[in-house]
Amino acid sequence: MITSLVFLIERISFGLYILNAAGILAMARRLQLARRSLLIAQFKLEREHALVRQATAITFGGLLIEFTIGVWAVANLMAPTLRDIRVGENQGPQIPDRLETSTPASNPPVILGAGGAPVEEGDVPFATPIPTATAVGTLLPDAPEMVGCPRDKAWLLVPGNGQRLFEATTAWGTASISNFAFYRFEIKPMVAGAEFAPLGGDYTSPVVEGPLGDIFPPNLDKGDYRFRLVVFDNTQMARAVCEVTIYITESPPTPTSNVPAAPTSAPAE
Repeated sequence: MITSLVFLIERISFGLYILNAAGILAMARRLQLARRSLLIAQFKLEREHALVRQATAITFGGLLIEFTIGVWAVANLMAPTLRDIRVGENQGPQIPDRLETSTPASNPPVILGAGGAPVEEGDVPFATPIPTATAVGTLLPDAPEMVGCPRDKAWLLVPGNGQRLFEATTAWGTASISNFAFYRFEIKPMVAGAEFAPLGGDYTSPVVEGPLGDIFPPNLDKGDYRFRLVVFDNTQMARAVCEVTIYITESPPTPTSNVPAAPTSAPAE
């Protein structure tokens, strides 16, 4: 609950600054008028009213200044700290990029090459790669170029540029900027005059090289699309974009076995 409130204040902080500034200016004007009335007051009652208006303007003006400072502290100190904590939780344990397989200490280490075959002495050694759970699917050639995609702000590993999609797929990549507010997916068909439209809802937690959300190709017409990840800051402005080409297709046919069926035995006479 507190975390959600902090991110909400961060998102609307710009509007709060404007409202507070307007209130402070109004209180300054009220204070000026109260002091002027105090200077020209001839009766005790007039002076008392002027003093009350002056005290009220000073009190509310001070409260608005304190509130503005509080909003700044939440938006620029608390929110980034909470975001860093949540990003660290989302990243999880780090998986090493390479793995070397060795024999017991009495023998020299054996380094495996591609396909698991041992590398002979004198050859260039290869480390055994560890497969990831986010392998990019089929990439069709000659896809239009990617747009944007700064790796530390808005980056897509899945779907890759030119990827063929036919079933529910989890997008994987990075959506993280300074003053982060939310990110979303947008899509448009590759036809003249088409415009991007949101695909799904907004995601309010930043992600660094992790799952971004799900894409459901069965809900889309078959065809060629431009798909993009857009990251917004707390002023509702798009600050980073990664745009790729995807192809929504039919599911490939299930391979069938070519092994002939076993012959049935002839009935006994």
